[in-house]
Amino acid sequence: MTSGFALADVPGGTDRPPEERGTLSLNETAVAHVLEGAALGAPGSATRAALLGRGYPKARATVKHGRIWASIDVGVRWPGPTADTARGIARRVREEAARITGLDVAALDLTVHLVDSEDGTERRVK
Repeated sequence: MTSGFALADVPGGTDRPPEERGTLSLNETAVAHVLEGAALGAPGSATRAALLGRGYPKARATVKHGRIWASIDVGVRWPGPTADTARGIARRVREEAARITGLDVAALDLTVHLVDSEDGTERRVK
């Protein structure tokens, strides 16, 4: 026997428009994870395992008045088109955050850490 749940099972479920069904509050930690996931999927981004808390990507977010203020540290493969890659990461993070959370990104501070492709060493540019 299977027991499934559908929105139609809730009183007024699919009969009411989404704006009348209630609200969704997003925890700032959840928003930071959304930002990190978006950065991971951007072309040219590099991941780095956390060593003493310095893994990439690493995001911090504040959500106020339906908007996101965020900073994110990202790894970018070096050598490569660093400026173009950073712009692409920022664009993807903004678009994905808006799509997934439904919130506007008011500010995004991006710190780029250059990661050598061959030996995994790091350089930092802000």
